[in-house]
Amino acid sequence: MSANLSRTLRTVRHLRFTQILSRFRYLVERKMMFKSFRYAGLCAPIRRADPPPVEHAQSGGECDIERIERGFIKQLNWDFKIGYQQPNWLLGRCTHQRLWTATLHYHGWLSKLVRLKEESKANKAEELCRHYLSDWIARCALDKEGARDLAWNSYAIATRIAEWVAIHAVLGRRSTWLDFEPQFLSSLYQQVAYLHSHLEYDLRANHLMRDAVGLARAGRFFEGKQPRRWLNTATKLATEQAAEQVLSDGGHFERSPMYHLEVMRDIYSLAKLVEDKDARKQLIDTWLRMAEFANWMRHPDGNIPLLNDATFNGTHSPADVLALGRGLSVECDTSSRRGGKHFADTGIIVWHGTPWCLFFDVGPLGPDFQPGHGHADTLTLECSYKGTRLFVDPGTHSYDLDERRRYDRSTEAHNTVAIDSTDSSEVWHIFRVGRRAYPLDVYAKFAGGVFEASAGHDGYSYLSGRPKHFRRVECGPDTPLSISDRIEGGGRHRLSGGWLLDPRWSAKGTSQGWELKGPAGMLHITIAGPEGLKRLEKSCAYHPEFGMEHQTTRLCWELGAAVLPVKITTRIE
Repeated sequence: MSANLSRTLRTVRHLRFTQILSRFRYLVERKMMFKSFRYAGLCAPIRRADPPPVEHAQSGGECDIERIERGFIKQLNWDFKIGYQQPNWLLGRCTHQRLWTATLHYHGWLSKLVRLKEESKANKAEELCRHYLSDWIARCALDKEGARDLAWNSYAIATRIAEWVAIHAVLGRRSTWLDFEPQFLSSLYQQVAYLHSHLEYDLRANHLMRDAVGLARAGRFFEGKQPRRWLNTATKLATEQAAEQVLSDGGHFERSPMYHLEVMRDIYSLAKLVEDKDARKQLIDTWLRMAEFANWMRHPDGNIPLLNDATFNGTHSPADVLALGRGLSVECDTSSRRGGKHFADTGIIVWHGTPWCLFFDVGPLGPDFQPGHGHADTLTLECSYKGTRLFVDPGTHSYDLDERRRYDRSTEAHNTVAIDSTDSSEVWHIFRVGRRAYPLDVYAKFAGGVFEASAGHDGYSYLSGRPKHFRRVECGPDTPLSISDRIEGGGRHRLSGGWLLDPRWSAKGTSQGWELKGPAGMLHITIAGPEGLKRLEKSCAYHPEFGMEHQTTRLCWELGAAVLPVKITTRIE
């Protein structure tokens, strides 16, 4: 209990007062079971004749009209039967497939259903959409037991608003929709009113930006004093959060390439929706800074590195997000970047050269008051060789409190060094972080096609002997990729590290390392260190998409009871 209390104190000491106050308020409200009458019948919702068009925000899941008719919903690589008659909306506390359940309540799968291009299926799609929506409105109302856990979670509401507006854009002019429209609009209006009084100041970060998008869409969709208030709140929230969340170098402060793209999409939507010209200009300028960062954060295959919480199916592709610039009437150079760039505020050093592409994580996990999407991966490295990914991050399987989540966030799952089998940052539960690693002595140099960078961190300085990890990375067009890890300090410690291979590469052991064979040819890896260094292979999980698991090879090294300082050098040629 003493250890758990200390860890909790190390976690909450970084929170802002508004986060603690908001969480306390929502806990009290939940205990008192406030009913929905506070948000019902506020006024008769009036829809605007022509709300502004905004590109659809969510991709939804896979859409198979025949399977949806039988009650099967597939999203995030998991197919689950909720049923057709009285669907199982999975209300209440959820301990398994939490993200899938939350995504179910976003209703992206319903808006994708009615946007099917096949005319022959349009009537069936409308029938199914109305059936599920009417059932959801009746059985997932705010006062229903378990509805507040995920169905009426503010982020879910803010996302669902966009989906419902998109559904209405397709079905709203059909005569068959008219008898259902009052019920639909009344529920939507109630959801927005609830969201407006439950903005996520307890979580902040990307959640507040999504809340702003939901309010802005509703403020432009409905007419009246209350919708005008929603739009004003959204405008103020959007400009405040854009200034707070987007760093001066263009990176998003949660340090996740996936959420960077998500926030870019939200800022794009807000720039289209807000009416204040100064706010719109600020949002467009912010989007452009983020676009430059996103251009650099692409492997040669065009997709993101999986640093911190990130997957390929968690957002649209970088190319799709960057293409939104056309909708803002701004010039956005989307050509592939060459050379090196040190994003000092975000804490990432990027190299796009020949034959190597590198992403070197030299920053903090995220903002101290919200590092929930961070992993204990300080000084990790992702790279591609001749256009093919070689070293990869483990990715993110799900947001459940289980072994997969612990693995995905752990130091030993990443391409960095672990000391005494502990994590460099104290990641725990699903999104919590106690003790944090902070970067030290960051350096980068790019000249004549040669890349040099180095950094350290203090995440292990609480251990005996106060060890610190320093890493130096070098490569060039005609030289091997060299990665030197130096562990300074005193005492004896167990050290371990390794490299998680993209599944397309196979490894064969040699006396000093491995011979790799893959789509880009053959590579030789040698790992050199003090006497007693062990080299071994392990089969480890790789989660490139939510709900997806591949087994791949991790090339490992270990030193038991090593006397510091110690230097380990990895060379790939």
